Amino acid sequence: MSLDTSIDVCDWLKSVWKSLLRKGGTDVPVNKKRSSKQPHEIMIVNDEPNIETRIAILENGVLEDLYCERQKEITGVGNIYKGKVTNVEPSIQAAFIEYGAEQRGFLHITDVHPKYFPGAKQSERVGKKIAKHQRPPIQNCFKRGDEVLVQVLKEGIGTKGPTLTSYLSIPGRLTVMMPYMDRVGVSRKIEDEDQRKKMRKILDSIQLPEGFGFILRTAGVGKSKAEVNRDIAYLMRLWSMIETRINSVGAPCTLYNESDLLVRTVRDVLRPSISEIIVDSSSAFERINSFLKIAAPRSSRKIVRYRKDSPIFHAFGIETQIEELHSREVHLKSGGRLVIDQTEALVAIDVNSGKSRDAKNSETNALNTNLEAADEICRQLRLRDLGGIVINDLIDMGLAGNRRKVQDRFKLLLKRDRAKTSVLPLSRFGLLQMTRQRIRPSVIDSNYYTCQSCTGTGYVKSTDVVASDATRHAGWLLSHKKVRKVELTCSPKVATVLLSSKRKELDRYETLNSKRIVVRVSESLAVDRIVYYAYDHHGADIELSKLEFDAPPTVKELIELDKSHQESDEDQKGNKKRSRSRRRGRRKPPPADASSIVDDQSFEEELKQLEKKPAKKKQTKASTPADKAMRVYQFAKQLGKTSKEVIELCEKGDIKLKNHMSTLTEEVITKIRHLLGDDQPEKKKKRSRGRRRKKPTKKPAQEALSSSSKQPSKSGNKPKKKTSKRNTKKKTAVKKAAEVKETKQSTPKKTRRTLYGGRRRTLSSEELQTNRDDRA
Repeated sequence: MSLDTSIDVCDWLKSVWKSLLRKGGTDVPVNKKRSSKQPHEIMIVNDEPNIETRIAILENGVLEDLYCERQKEITGVGNIYKGKVTNVEPSIQAAFIEYGAEQRGFLHITDVHPKYFPGAKQSERVGKKIAKHQRPPIQNCFKRGDEVLVQVLKEGIGTKGPTLTSYLSIPGRLTVMMPYMDRVGVSRKIEDEDQRKKMRKILDSIQLPEGFGFILRTAGVGKSKAEVNRDIAYLMRLWSMIETRINSVGAPCTLYNESDLLVRTVRDVLRPSISEIIVDSSSAFERINSFLKIAAPRSSRKIVRYRKDSPIFHAFGIETQIEELHSREVHLKSGGRLVIDQTEALVAIDVNSGKSRDAKNSETNALNTNLEAADEICRQLRLRDLGGIVINDLIDMGLAGNRRKVQDRFKLLLKRDRAKTSVLPLSRFGLLQMTRQRIRPSVIDSNYYTCQSCTGTGYVKSTDVVASDATRHAGWLLSHKKVRKVELTCSPKVATVLLSSKRKELDRYETLNSKRIVVRVSESLAVDRIVYYAYDHHGADIELSKLEFDAPPTVKELIELDKSHQESDEDQKGNKKRSRSRRRGRRKPPPADASSIVDDQSFEEELKQLEKKPAKKKQTKASTPADKAMRVYQFAKQLGKTSKEVIELCEKGDIKLKNHMSTLTEEVITKIRHLLGDDQPEKKKKRSRGRRRKKPTKKPAQEALSSSSKQPSKSGNKPKKKTSKRNTKKKTAVKKAAEVKETKQSTPKKTRRTLYGGRRRTLSSEELQTNRDDRA
């Protein structure tokens, strides 16, 4: 089939694709002749001339690669320029190059070619880059105004300028030419040693020009010597055009423009697994044909022209998959999901198991989910073109073998990525750290711009917060001496809050400074945006940036100001008259307040009472039969007999006892009492309910009465005789107590045991009295 003839895509699809596979919500054509192991890939090109070009690669109907380029946002990556050094920074070992773009380029010492080193001209072998510590300082290599050949490595992001290198490389279909380099090499992506040796022999057999290095690409694997030689001749023709421009045009100027997205993708991405290319525009169809005639004339790929009325990306179900790239969450087939958060230099990807419950235990479930997440993460990195440091938070796995499986899956899938990647081992916490080369802005950066309201944070202040901030800022502006009036321009929502709930605060600032605050409404302003205008006493505008406010006050100034303010308040209170209050019924108790409780005087007394330890209450135990039981010697003591007598008495009454330590129950005690003829237990003395009587003095009652009668009264009057019944009862009680003591003194008392085991005897009242007299 000749390449010039176009084929109707409808007829061609009917003849070649006989079955349709429903996958991911899209109808996907499948080639039955291919085995299930080999992936079926097609390239779909959506070209709108002078507007936008989009290229998608589908693998079994699933979007695997997406390349977009707008005419207004054409990237300069790969272009070669002749630039001029504008500044050299020894502190960071870098130079800034002006090469014709808006921002100056950044050239680090590690990207400086050896031909710019001081001294004799040096060359470098392909793949053998000089280490940083062996390079001279950049201030010895460049001076301001020097000319240098540079190539753009990365586009500038935000305020950062583009990254440049002086190692030039011009890619071809099968090889890459590197001027001012020596030797040849094979791409590191080709890992098979046998293939590397074969390709190296082919390069050695070709007579290569001097002063150029060449690298064989992965697309050159299995190609013949003639095809490789044809590609090298094509690259040498390009370099001759670049050399003529170097010698004729001064810096800054463009020496080489990288091909557009269509030719670049066909040259770099077209691999053997892509069997068909479907194009929807005639211009793109002709450009692909003309390029493949030169670069790959023996290519057997089919180039098909799409002529249906519906858009090509909608027909193949690509638009729905592109919309998923803009979402923060990505759902997996097993029920899990990915959460992708992107910052300026870091990408965080969180893996959640979600609804995945297919496995029997948690370890296998985590392994299956992580393996599925690895496939999707590598796909999302390519589609979204995420670069920088990537942190993957996977589900924790206990076995080291499972962690190794997930790590190997990442390394295998990242081989097909054109960007350079490096992966660290999976940690015990389930974190897999990696880096990915950032070539161009990501999908989010190219399709979205930061919100003017939230400035990219995703949060907007509430109207109440904005209104309160505005009132405080207006009061601060009014405190300046030059300002006589302040205007606030805000959104309608903020204006309603200012003129309703914040009206009192605005009035307070106006009365304190005797100035005005005006609120104006603008529907074009965002909710959290307020514009301030200040005017002097003439009504002229004042630039807020030029206002100079006083320094912060010192503590001494604040204390003096507080004292003067308190004195003025006391004077005003003294001049005020007391107003007459009317009683309107009983006052209701106030609500609880911490300050009022602490200020109360009785609060300290309550605290003292709480600090006192409460008296311990004696716990009365319930009487049990075991409590009423007693030993033999204890019962004998009550009866006034010896233990032997009690044991002998029990033997007569057929009561068996071993010794004096035997226990007697209540029944046994009653039997013994019955044998003795003492059935009635001792009655407890009744407690008197009268007042507590005073303890009698140590002296005998008669001596105390005689001494009291002999001593005259202090006043000199005779003591009056008391005839009350109560006193007579007391006297009789005292007499009885004296008689009891006399009887006790006559009988010798037993000595008591002391605390430390000794014995002591009790002293009589006479001995106590003599001791007192001796001390006096």
